[in-house]
Amino acid sequence: MCGIAGLLYKDPQATVAESTIQAMCAAIVHRGPDDEGIFVSGPVGMGMRRLSIIDLEGGHQPMFSAGGKLALVFNGEIYNYREIRAELQQLGYEFQTLSDTEVLVHGYDAWGEDLCQRLNGMFAFSVWDERTCTLAIVRDHIGIKPLYLYEDAHIIAWASEVKSLLVLPQVKRAVDKTALCEYLRFGYVPAPRTLFAGISKVMPATHLKISADGIASSCYWDLDIKPREQSEAAWKDELEACLDACVKRQMVSDVPLGAFLSGGIDSSAIVGAMAHSGIADIKTYAIGFGAEDAFHNELDKARAVSDIFGTDHHEIVVEPDAAVLFEQLIRQLDEPVTDTSFLVTYLVSRFARESVTVILSGVGGDELFGGYRRYLWPDIGRYLNWMPMWLQTRVVRPLVNRLPVDRGSRIKALFRYLRGYYAHIDQPDGLRYQGYVQIFADEQLDQIFAAGVNDHLQGYKPRQVADYYEQAPGNDPLSKMLYADLKTALVDSLLAFSDKMSMAASLEARVPLLDKELIELAAQMPSSLKIAPGRKLKYLLKQVVADKLPDEIINQRKQGFGTPVSRWLRGSLKPLMEELLDSERLRQRGYFNPVAVKALIDDHMAQRADNSEHIMALMTFEIWHRIYIDEEQDIAA
Repeated sequence: MCGIAGLLYKDPQATVAESTIQAMCAAIVHRGPDDEGIFVSGPVGMGMRRLSIIDLEGGHQPMFSAGGKLALVFNGEIYNYREIRAELQQLGYEFQTLSDTEVLVHGYDAWGEDLCQRLNGMFAFSVWDERTCTLAIVRDHIGIKPLYLYEDAHIIAWASEVKSLLVLPQVKRAVDKTALCEYLRFGYVPAPRTLFAGISKVMPATHLKISADGIASSCYWDLDIKPREQSEAAWKDELEACLDACVKRQMVSDVPLGAFLSGGIDSSAIVGAMAHSGIADIKTYAIGFGAEDAFHNELDKARAVSDIFGTDHHEIVVEPDAAVLFEQLIRQLDEPVTDTSFLVTYLVSRFARESVTVILSGVGGDELFGGYRRYLWPDIGRYLNWMPMWLQTRVVRPLVNRLPVDRGSRIKALFRYLRGYYAHIDQPDGLRYQGYVQIFADEQLDQIFAAGVNDHLQGYKPRQVADYYEQAPGNDPLSKMLYADLKTALVDSLLAFSDKMSMAASLEARVPLLDKELIELAAQMPSSLKIAPGRKLKYLLKQVVADKLPDEIINQRKQGFGTPVSRWLRGSLKPLMEELLDSERLRQRGYFNPVAVKALIDDHMAQRADNSEHIMALMTFEIWHRIYIDEEQDIAA
């Protein structure tokens, strides 16, 4: 695990200064405090910061092929590197180290772009071919590891974090207003855009070939949804075997390793697979809030699972200074997100880093196996559709919109889901699903933006989620929702902040449920085994662990890894909210309409609506703007 950065001049006679690459790497030293490596050769320079995980002594980068014709820097882990290594040895390649990085450089020498098809792991790497003056940049299948790109008339630069790119004098700090619209719509900026004008994300499963002819982009993998039929018992056995294999594969490490344990199905399944593998002294980590926020506290469930599997369990109860942490952590995020779980992710990562260097996380289980309550709406809709559409839109929707909502209350959270469902009930399926997951609705965006921004957008309506929903193979609504989430919120929000927050603590987070083999297996699983009759979420995964866990764990309500931000905004975060979203400041900024923002805040404070996501989107944008655009602060986590 590490961070990478690089610079390529389009003029082949230009020379990259070693000090430039060193400065780019210094900006991400938190990603790799153990080692640094720099390579410069004429118009190209690459560097890395290393967090040593495998082959602690022999994994120094950059790594070179025989004769030095290829140079490679790499961020991530290749879980099947031993199998690829054996294949390369049969082809005559000799290895000087035990690292997965050397497997990559020899593999790219042997197979070029076709190497990507063979890899199972999380990775972002770049390879310079001295013979052809060609650069390749590659990102993993699902987008676990981040990778950013900047291009202008003179240079191409890439890095694991935007902070490295901003070191370069050619990179100007400016807001992409189209991306801002997307951010408010979804709570994150969907790839390939970022909030920074001129800086993009490399798409998952992408191989970029950069030469004198320009940039050639190719997608080397996509999720192929092809459900196949077999008995439930056979599916259970296959899923359990695959889960065990994926977890065992991702436990390979030469440093201490543990697991996050929330007490939910995903983390419990991972810890159970670790125990089944025979590993001794499993270290698990859980976090909770004080008694006032019991709705968000699952420590008792995590403790129960720990007792079952006999783990070395560590837990921490926090009363965080949310105002201070938000300002600290948004700098580490590069871009803001509205999902405030990033705060909890950082706190538990920092806690775990006291005793381990690698952690297994349950991220991805909901998107693979149907864990979110919103996935129930196609089934529930069949019961509601006895009502004519005019009745649902003219009578039921207005009544639902009057119900009080709040994430911190079970019944009010249910009312929030009902509002989300009815808000777009008269739209086509793709837009209906997008409408359910979006933060600001179309009419709210028109109101929230200042006149100048609205003029710039000229009616632009982001529809990335709807587009992926419609592109998904087949006609099954659940498969389409899962596909859209895998392509958008999972990678650009959940995986993005999981990587940034764990790496801010110099902790490598691995996600076994997003192992390539398990993703492809889940795509073959019938939807009826993901959500079974009776609205049983994540049905088959629960069956896999049913004989290991008590009913109260198996049948618990979906909780989520969240924060009590709705209450915080009425309490500890209120002064920060009032300062950041002051009407005069908003007027000077020129992005948002102060009257519309005040209405959002007033409705939230009066509990007429749970506008916590909307308010946090505006607050975190303002903090981000001060740090990255205004350069008023240089906050280090």
